[in-house]
Amino acid sequence: MKSIISIALFVSLGIAAEPYWVYFKDKIQNTAPGIMRVLPETGMRRTASALGFQYAEEDLPLNPLYIRLLEISGARIRTRSRWLNAVSVETDSLLLPGLRNMSFVRSLEPVACTQLNISQPDDTKIQKKESIDSAFFGPTYHQLALLNIPAVHNLGIFGNGVKIGFLDTGLHKKHPVFNTLKLGAEHDFITGDDIVVWSESEGSYESFIHNYEIVQQPEIHGQWLLFISDSTPENSQSARVLFASRRTSSGWSDPIPLTPAVLSDRQGVVRSYAASGDSSLVLLWEAGSAGSDYGLTARDLRWAVLNYEGQAFGKSLLDTDSRNPFILTRNDTTFLFYVKNDGNVYFNKAVRTGTSLAWQLSLQVISPGGILDQPKASLSGDTIIVSALDLTQGRLFLARSLNAGASFTAISSPASGRVVAFDMVNNNLLCAEISSGEYNLVSYETDGAGTSWTSYKHPVPFAVIDNVDLIDDEGALKAVFESAGQVFMTKRNSQANWDAPSPLSPDGFSNLPSAFSNSGNLEIVWLERGDGDTDYDPLEDGIDVNNYTHPAHGSRTAALAVGYQGSRYIGASPAAELYVAKTEKHVNKYGLTYEIQSEEDIWIEGLEWLEREGVDIVNSSLAYGEWYEYSERNGLTSPASRAATMAAERGVLVVNAAGNVKSASPYIIPPADAKGILTVGGVDTLGSWWPQTPSSMGSAVGPTSDGRLKPELVAPASGVYVINIDDSLSLYFYNSGTSYAAPLISGTAALMLEAHPEYRGNPDTIISLLERSATMYASPNDTLGYGIPDAYRAIEPLPDTADTFSRNEFLAPYPNPFYAAASARVYFPFRLNKASTFVKIRIYTLNGELVIEKELEPLEPNDFKEIGVGVYTTQTELDNMGAFWDGLTPKGMPAASGLYLAVLHTSTDAHTAKFVLLR
Repeated sequence: MKSIISIALFVSLGIAAEPYWVYFKDKIQNTAPGIMRVLPETGMRRTASALGFQYAEEDLPLNPLYIRLLEISGARIRTRSRWLNAVSVETDSLLLPGLRNMSFVRSLEPVACTQLNISQPDDTKIQKKESIDSAFFGPTYHQLALLNIPAVHNLGIFGNGVKIGFLDTGLHKKHPVFNTLKLGAEHDFITGDDIVVWSESEGSYESFIHNYEIVQQPEIHGQWLLFISDSTPENSQSARVLFASRRTSSGWSDPIPLTPAVLSDRQGVVRSYAASGDSSLVLLWEAGSAGSDYGLTARDLRWAVLNYEGQAFGKSLLDTDSRNPFILTRNDTTFLFYVKNDGNVYFNKAVRTGTSLAWQLSLQVISPGGILDQPKASLSGDTIIVSALDLTQGRLFLARSLNAGASFTAISSPASGRVVAFDMVNNNLLCAEISSGEYNLVSYETDGAGTSWTSYKHPVPFAVIDNVDLIDDEGALKAVFESAGQVFMTKRNSQANWDAPSPLSPDGFSNLPSAFSNSGNLEIVWLERGDGDTDYDPLEDGIDVNNYTHPAHGSRTAALAVGYQGSRYIGASPAAELYVAKTEKHVNKYGLTYEIQSEEDIWIEGLEWLEREGVDIVNSSLAYGEWYEYSERNGLTSPASRAATMAAERGVLVVNAAGNVKSASPYIIPPADAKGILTVGGVDTLGSWWPQTPSSMGSAVGPTSDGRLKPELVAPASGVYVINIDDSLSLYFYNSGTSYAAPLISGTAALMLEAHPEYRGNPDTIISLLERSATMYASPNDTLGYGIPDAYRAIEPLPDTADTFSRNEFLAPYPNPFYAAASARVYFPFRLNKASTFVKIRIYTLNGELVIEKELEPLEPNDFKEIGVGVYTTQTELDNMGAFWDGLTPKGMPAASGLYLAVLHTSTDAHTAKFVLLR
């Protein structure tokens, strides 16, 4: 087993250490209908698919208790897959037997990954020039004509209303072919974590700390922001380091390490910490080592005092076999609770003098056994209530002291459901509980001694709740929590009930929220996995000679589907909406060579995100090389292949390149072996197979090891005209790879979906029709499949409702008549079969008097104000573009009732439409 490969020409090299998949046995919740948050377009596509429902059990979030148990074991979570019910982790191989023996773990297997050196092809670069075949299609005409795509474009069908997702190396949006791009969303899955801080007074959040690996426990303590992280821009070793960032007038300072970043050091792996204070902090942290000489299970509890300058005094050993500390401070006294030997909670306290702590005692206060998570405690006078969650049972255990910690006695827990997360403050306990297949927040308040509790169940259920943080914000009780990668906040109102939770973060990549009251201004810190920019970033992607290598492959494949630059470059479906998941990393090394680091778990995470975003088509030009033997290329062995099939079951057409191989290893590469997806091989622009030889790469062939025909179709892969991402942004060149065949087929499928929206959610129908249109439908083989599809034949017969067009057109204004008293605006829909940099609407009276002139704005801003091909009819689109009139003159006076003439001006022509204004 070896690699994930970007399917352009390359040479394979060796690999580094592998992460592992950990598969869970079950999902403990059975969420009732209506609890899962599903985008409308995703729900409709899934309902129309073989799935038949808006979601299945595989779409439910993972069990947070299982994830927490893995973290406590020392494993670091990389990615999560709902569909596979698994996480990928980074961990030392010596820990694997322990992980495999956990009761909830079904199995473990390595994540397919590798590093490859790739030489850029020595193909001739061609300067921009006028079309050699057509003023409209330019040099892309040959590769499009082979699939008869120009004939479909001539009908005014460009992929409008269709969403295509790309799993690749990112996107360089500044290239001219993307001037009119409709970009739905993008996410970089390979960059590190960002730490963001939300301010209640400002009502917004800002990212301050960037690109740290596998961040845990981001928390604000007074003037300090603390967190644990793996390797960082300054430190490439995979130690676990406790970092501190100090509050400044402009945000937060660059983080400084508080613990050594040396794997063999006994403090080299920090797994948890606790802090209390303002400008000066009392710190406790759990530290161990990753070196076998020191023992992987070593867990020392250490303490220090951090002064304002960032100097840590003490760093002394307090206890062994201990973890997950929690501290409270009152005046100069520190109250400490921590887990010892997994199943016991211990208490200690110390009196602080300057930078020294004098510890007074060590007392066991809770001992239920099991595996306990971090204890929490509240302090009121001499009364202390401490609680701890047994992760193996989901059961909360409590104890109290009435004499400031001199002794403790057990008390009953008020929680009735299975608890997955909790927090305490003052006399209040907030739990995330599972009952009746739902996750609910349940708050409890005691009389102060824990003998009796009143409860309130929040009425809003969730599909999952994790990482609860409760805070007393200057007398106002507030809570933050995480649900499926989104941060929510709720407040207790004056009736002692709680407000409905409101989301603070917009997407599914926000984790580990923590709250802090900064003099009455609530601040919430959390981490963001990756970010929303897939272009090259030197802080995230490493050194690059020309700053453009990293997103080059992804930009080329995307342009083949959705690119548009009149007379120079036309993609197969330039009106389709693009979604980009950056799942592959390029790091420049020497001259024209660069290194690729790609891993299967990240590809799967990106695929699941694209499916949840509602895409209709997913294009993948990646493959997992020699990692899988031919006997394993059966659509079932590779996790990526299984995930691709699950996407197809949810109504997504997955289009994957067959792979570039030499004749010694000729067969298709996972996930191209997946069942239910469309695998694309390669031909040249004359339609001949792109052959493999012992010394040069060509298109991979089938069958799969279980005997299925692959690839199903072929498209141009040799001598393909692609964009070049460089400093001048003015070059194109010819290149080869089945990477380029796949997006041409994805674009063709987008044309079919525009013409036949009834195909949405039925990838089998699309695949079947493409096969029927292809050149070898009567005699398919495992080299060319069914041959080269014909886009025009694939869309036939057009539905009776189809309204084709072959020029720019003004459509009927609405509402018409325009009753100014009843409607705020009259809208002017239109459609373009050629992009235009000059689109204006002029409104005239019938006497020829100009009433108003409006220059339209593109949906995506660009330097040329160019509006792309496609159909623009919805109010949202027309509002954003300015294609409306409010019935007022430029001076703000109401225009008179009567018949008006609207004229649509483009860079090539003009068109008119009439409407009536009534007052």
